[in-house]
Amino acid sequence: MRLSVLIGSMGWGLAQSQTITFRSLEASSGSLPTNSSFVFDGTNSDIAQQLYNRHKAGDPGAALDLTSVPAAVTKRLNRFNIRFNDLPGLVQRAVLWDSGFAISPDNDPVQIWPMGDHSMADIAIPKADVANVDCTFLNCSQPNDETAYSTKFCTGYQILNASRCVVDVFEDAGAGSFLGTMWSTGGDPDMTPELRLRDHTWTQDIKEFGGNVTFSVYAVHTVPSGEDPAWDVCPSGYGALTVPCHRRDQFSDAFMAANTTVPTGSAWVTTWLEDEFAQSSGFNKLLLLPILLSVVAVLALGWFFWRLRAKKLAEKLTYEYGGVSPHYWSGDTPDMVVRPMLVTSQLTSQFSTLSSHYESVGSNQTLKILLGSEHLQGRHIPFESLVFEKAISKGASGEVWICEYNGHKVAAKRLLQTKHQRAHNVQAFAEEIELSASLTHPNIVEFIGVAWNTLNNLVMVMELLPMGSLQQYLRENGVFLSWSNGKIATFC
Repeated sequence: MRLSVLIGSMGWGLAQSQTITFRSLEASSGSLPTNSSFVFDGTNSDIAQQLYNRHKAGDPGAALDLTSVPAAVTKRLNRFNIRFNDLPGLVQRAVLWDSGFAISPDNDPVQIWPMGDHSMADIAIPKADVANVDCTFLNCSQPNDETAYSTKFCTGYQILNASRCVVDVFEDAGAGSFLGTMWSTGGDPDMTPELRLRDHTWTQDIKEFGGNVTFSVYAVHTVPSGEDPAWDVCPSGYGALTVPCHRRDQFSDAFMAANTTVPTGSAWVTTWLEDEFAQSSGFNKLLLLPILLSVVAVLALGWFFWRLRAKKLAEKLTYEYGGVSPHYWSGDTPDMVVRPMLVTSQLTSQFSTLSSHYESVGSNQTLKILLGSEHLQGRHIPFESLVFEKAISKGASGEVWICEYNGHKVAAKRLLQTKHQRAHNVQAFAEEIELSASLTHPNIVEFIGVAWNTLNNLVMVMELLPMGSLQQYLRENGVFLSWSNGKIATFC
């Protein structure tokens, strides 16, 4: 009989894989536990309910010091803006267990998968199932006169044949020397259960299998390590629940997918978390509409004042420069007429290239001079009416051209067309133009007008002297204007 049980345990997966189905562990009812007859005595693994009862009774519990909080637990708590580390210790343990986790000796949270149609609340193995795999028991009395049981003679094959859970692989440095029991029942009804995982590893001589066989059984212990009784020794007081489980590395992924479930948490624990620990997200959705309306109002008010300011500015400019053709305000005066002469083509290219480099700082003052000066009223010349023919003089900052205007030859003075023309140079030239326009005398060159298509391309149109400039006249006729010739002429 013993041999048949051992052989059957090794073929457990093949024998059971066709009958176990996958199901969700989320409980159908979200109501909080009200069953006063519930007793945590090792016959069930509803650790979450026991921790709930002890929390409601006011029992203390140290906070867990985990190496990390499982993502599944964090996601579950995030729904209610709850931080795991802010929960009381007993509640931390309840949420961890209900979500399918226990704690390794290194304080790592370790995943547990219930097998078949079991949940975290009933992965405890009934005594009858342990007896069915031919394990023997140690019977121990408890203070409440109830009997606690633990396995006495039982191989790893036997107990795993009755197991209802799989535990992910973890490290246990003391596995080889640990002599605790791997299955037990009993418990103090007022205890606060722990979630301790241990690796029961031992080597056993089994003649039916040709000698020594090494077993490794993972088990959940619900009392502190100092209260764990050794194998074949009764505890001094109450017994405690111990739940044996398979190792995850004993099964393939396909087997796990077909025969185990990932706990999603029971609905009543979710209700408990929401009712007692849910935190406000810090934002009341009822305030959303007033906030949006306020934002719209501020934007509308800002737009209104911007429009009002723009309107006042436009009125001010219109007042200052009243009567001036908007044709010049817009700056879209047509480019000068392009004659089939090389010099005119070159100038057109220069105008289009250099106008983009004009520095706009101070341009308002320049426009104020050109459009607001009383001396320039009626003296604006359309730029396209000028035909540039020949440059006759060039200085440090300006040049003079011979142009044709209305069938007459005129002189046109302008700034040098450079890429780095400064605004203050243009303004200074505009002031020079205004000064020239204000001077009227028979012995002074006549001011004809001013033209521009961009402020960088500002032109002062003057009367052309056919004999050239004073400097040129003196250079060409200096011999006739010497002091000696002057005295001779006077003597005669």
